[in-house]
Amino acid sequence: MEGNKKRILITISFSFSIRYLYRTGLLHKIREFATPVIAITWDEPELVSEMKAEGFEVYVIPESRKDGVYSNVRTKIDYWFNEFVLKSKSKKIQRKYLDQYVPKKIRINKKLREKYNHFKFYLPGFKKSLFQTERDMLKPSTNYNEMVEWVKSVNIDAVFTPTPFQTQEDILLRACKDLGKTMIASILSFDNLTKRGWIPVPYDHYMVWNKYNFNEALSIYPKSANKHNTTVVGAAQFDFYFDKRNLLPIVEWKKIAGLPENDSKIILYAGGPKRLFPNEPQYIKHILAAIDSGEIKDNPIILFRCHPVDDINRWKEYLGEHPQLYYDSSWSGKEKLTSANVTFDNIYNLCSTLAYTDVHINLCSTMTVDGCAYRKPQIGPAYDDVNKATSHLLRNMYNQQHFQPIIKTRGLRLACSQKELFSYINEALEHPENFTGQCDQILDEIITYRDGKNTDRIVDVLKAIVHP
Repeated sequence: MEGNKKRILITISFSFSIRYLYRTGLLHKIREFATPVIAITWDEPELVSEMKAEGFEVYVIPESRKDGVYSNVRTKIDYWFNEFVLKSKSKKIQRKYLDQYVPKKIRINKKLREKYNHFKFYLPGFKKSLFQTERDMLKPSTNYNEMVEWVKSVNIDAVFTPTPFQTQEDILLRACKDLGKTMIASILSFDNLTKRGWIPVPYDHYMVWNKYNFNEALSIYPKSANKHNTTVVGAAQFDFYFDKRNLLPIVEWKKIAGLPENDSKIILYAGGPKRLFPNEPQYIKHILAAIDSGEIKDNPIILFRCHPVDDINRWKEYLGEHPQLYYDSSWSGKEKLTSANVTFDNIYNLCSTLAYTDVHINLCSTMTVDGCAYRKPQIGPAYDDVNKATSHLLRNMYNQQHFQPIIKTRGLRLACSQKELFSYINEALEHPENFTGQCDQILDEIITYRDGKNTDRIVDVLKAIVHP
């Protein structure tokens, strides 16, 4: 029977993929009707050993390699994709916000190059020539041939990836497509279609979180995505939140987090990455000062959770030590922050952190949706006292396309000043019910399903494709 099963290549190039594919049990369910062939793009010995011990076929493969000339061509294609296909205001919003941190001379030169590139796409035949150049350079300028031979060696029938936009998988996935494999993508997050670059592989089937992503897929990739091969499946990683078995006893969780065993209210601040929000530590400093002054009542605790792709030391250097502040690191890779094993202990800690804290604060993050699974008040800072003149640019980050459905529910309170932030915190601590009425609506809008069976939906789609 095993020999009759289809072989599905499943890619892991990002720590979040481990949670999505492995810890949810998705790989185990796929194994019931097919043979998963797992390709991981970095050497993670503990994870590889664990999966092999469970009988999975696992390979550590080389990253996609590209020379400088080829990469330059791909940069031009990404520009075309962003400006002429995607046309997403999300990227423009983020670009305007981030430009304030770029030196003026570099910013001007960049805009001049962009204007030049923009003009060239109106020249007859330029776009067609650019794509032909990319195709012609694929073999001599990358390790495409090496990937083709590797794919042939593992004898697969289909490919399944949650991260078709990842550069580490890029050349491998091109090789698979050219070899005629069935290509299936389940988009990892609800912002990926509108914020990532061009996906060069046309997929045979797409799976997405919600109705907005469904429409985005059909609009952005009309030659490959359609209403028959695009399925709303929800978000597999949210299944953890709807299973109480993933919660640690509160005493154990507090001990792990280093928190006191008293009844103090706990504010969870989930930080963002430095590359997006370099001034974000200011908000915790503001909250601590308000606790010290009594403007925030009853002396609550702040638990800071560092983003997996951020360095916790930048927060510690800025904030220092404070009796009401506790630091919590999330999973992060040693050599590359995005390359880390995500363990069940990591997941239990995250679920417990979301469940046992009283108020959640984050800056334009998916953590707003995560927190709604536990019906917690959600507050978002929407001011910048470090750069007051450009505070509107930060506030506008909440208007990105993927985040708009959240904003429209009014389930996230945006604090446009320190005073407003403190007021919301006090109200949320005393009357959380004033904030949580839209939690289910946010979940319905973003992950679609709240039944904890999103992993099963993905499995059902895969089974229908490879084992009809």
